[in-house]
Amino acid sequence: MLLLLLLVIGSCGPSKGSDEEETATPPLIEATQAALLTRLPPLGTATPFVPLVDLTLDEKELSIAPLPLRAGFPFSITAIIRNQGEVPANDVPLVFHISAAQEELGYTPFLQTMTVTVPASASLPVELPVIWNFPGGEHQIWVQVNRLPEAWQSPTSLQPETDSSDNSAQLTLMVDPFDAYTSDLCPGRVDAEITPADVLPEPEQQRVMVRVHNPGNRALYNLPVVVTGDQLAGIAYTSTIAPCGGTAEVFVDIDHPFQQGTSLTVQVNPEDWASGLPEDDYANNQVAVAAGLAPGMQVPPGSSLDDYDFAVATADIETPEAWIALVTVHNLGTRDAAMVPIRVENETGRQITDAIPLVQGDGLGIAAIRVGYLWNPGGTLTFTINPEDAQDTYPESNRDNNTATFALP
Repeated sequence: MLLLLLLVIGSCGPSKGSDEEETATPPLIEATQAALLTRLPPLGTATPFVPLVDLTLDEKELSIAPLPLRAGFPFSITAIIRNQGEVPANDVPLVFHISAAQEELGYTPFLQTMTVTVPASASLPVELPVIWNFPGGEHQIWVQVNRLPEAWQSPTSLQPETDSSDNSAQLTLMVDPFDAYTSDLCPGRVDAEITPADVLPEPEQQRVMVRVHNPGNRALYNLPVVVTGDQLAGIAYTSTIAPCGGTAEVFVDIDHPFQQGTSLTVQVNPEDWASGLPEDDYANNQVAVAAGLAPGMQVPPGSSLDDYDFAVATADIETPEAWIALVTVHNLGTRDAAMVPIRVENETGRQITDAIPLVQGDGLGIAAIRVGYLWNPGGTLTFTINPEDAQDTYPESNRDNNTATFALP
């Protein structure tokens, strides 16, 4: 095309006849020639080379800590990004994505995006804390740098790169599920415990209520509870008692009538029991009480209602990104609770119910909840932890602190 223009321009240039004087080049054509010539590179020169970034990620350089991963516990991911190019990679996007191999209804995958700058011919370690409350099972993590899905509508621009096929890494994460039978959240011992306050004899019912505690880190189940006295006895067995502060109540029927003031001895898992559970401490397994209740005293409700006391507040809710609510729930009780139901409702009455994989006793649990179905900019969401009418609700005596409202941005 350029050659054609030059030929056209040349044909319009001056010509000499045998008897004619030389004619001048018109000003417009002369200006056009000058403009075209300034755009042409000098003869013998090549197009200037523009250096590109050359980033790489390797799954062998992805690390997770602490291990092993446990449901409900935070962890961190460290990725090493290498720039083998001669120019720095300025403000390139970095994406972390974690999802379950088998996602269940209501599951919310983890997604975090950021921008990083990797100096030329250097490497950059990036550590990302993950406070998402993952349930147990197999998960996949993808890390990508300077590479985004084709359908991603992101304002972050990519840096020119010849080959981005090595800009991503994948790793399989195994998250240990919450185990109601073992826990390292309390000292490592096997121990059943009763105190005089845990024994309530009821002469009118001819039975004794006994409350058994488990301060150890291993679940207890089918422990014998034996009540003896002068020519009377009774025995019952506990249900499963969760570790780290769990309790169980049994009612021991007595084989002979007893009166107010009768002396009783109560034992749980007696040390000389033929098939008893070996314990680290038998000193707290036996108490002596006098039968009968004080005038006007009533048998209190089971202490299992005090094992759980969930609480949520507006300050514990945030929206790290659109359609995602990150909620921190506290448990003022003593027992760990797995898959605690939580309900979210907007001002129009729409609601969803999700579950927090683990809320530690005397601790907390964090979960991300996908609330796009309820999202109304400027609207209000109401969060209720452990709803009383939920299918898998936990027994709880104090529900005054179970609800919080949050204004959407």
